[in-house]
Amino acid sequence: MEKIKPEDFQKDGLVIESDRVLIYSKMVCPLDCKYCFAGDLNSNKNNDNVYLSSKQLELLKNLPENIKTIMLGCDTEFFQDEEEAIRVLRSVSALDKDVSVITKLNLNEKLIEELKEIFNILKLKGKLLSFSVSIPCFESKKLWEPNAPSVEERIDTLKKVSDAGLPSMAAVRPLIPNISKAEIDKIIELTYPYVFGYYSGPLYLKDSNRGLFTEEYIKNNNLLSTETQPEWMPKGNTFLKIEKPDLMLYLKSVVEKYGKAFFDGAAQGIDFIKNNKS
Repeated sequence: MEKIKPEDFQKDGLVIESDRVLIYSKMVCPLDCKYCFAGDLNSNKNNDNVYLSSKQLELLKNLPENIKTIMLGCDTEFFQDEEEAIRVLRSVSALDKDVSVITKLNLNEKLIEELKEIFNILKLKGKLLSFSVSIPCFESKKLWEPNAPSVEERIDTLKKVSDAGLPSMAAVRPLIPNISKAEIDKIIELTYPYVFGYYSGPLYLKDSNRGLFTEEYIKNNNLLSTETQPEWMPKGNTFLKIEKPDLMLYLKSVVEKYGKAFFDGAAQGIDFIKNNKS
């Protein structure tokens, strides 16, 4: 087969960045979190799309050799359709790559058993199923994530997954610039028994006029604002990257206090767990 160029993958919603490939489904996410960038991507969202099309699966079978990790559900809630999510995971588990998924939902015991089965399939091949739960806020959840399950339910998912023997991470991402340090403390305090590490990252907004963080707020609160085309988004998407460096340093310090590892992203977490096998 003729070698496929990165831009050819992107035409079908596969973004190659470094040694990973990110899957964009164009599916509508039912949670509609206020900070979510997916609704602002230059792509049409609709309910006729699927997590992974047959064309995408064929392309995944022909990834460049340096690609180690498949990141699923990058623009939607991956487990909104449990049966379809498991079907996709079973399909990609045959591709000899590490696989990463993230959720905000409270997963049931049956689904976790199926995840454990897929985890074991990958483990036999020397690969890893990376599982993360997104918890970027606590008391301010009603403001930022009004339609998402409660933080307590997400922590329950982490506990159940941990009890099943699956190595998991918590994603405090995006790092919301005006989240309180007390919220960060609470997130880490209540999740650290169930994870091997945490990761975070900036907030991405299409522009500063969305009502979340105005230009005036950014200036008056010493936030960093950079216009950028993130490498992990489909081309043609310029966003404002909003950062608060001192808050990120605080998050890292709390994670360290509880004896856990901190990563830039899930792919780095995968490398960590594979390189630190007991």
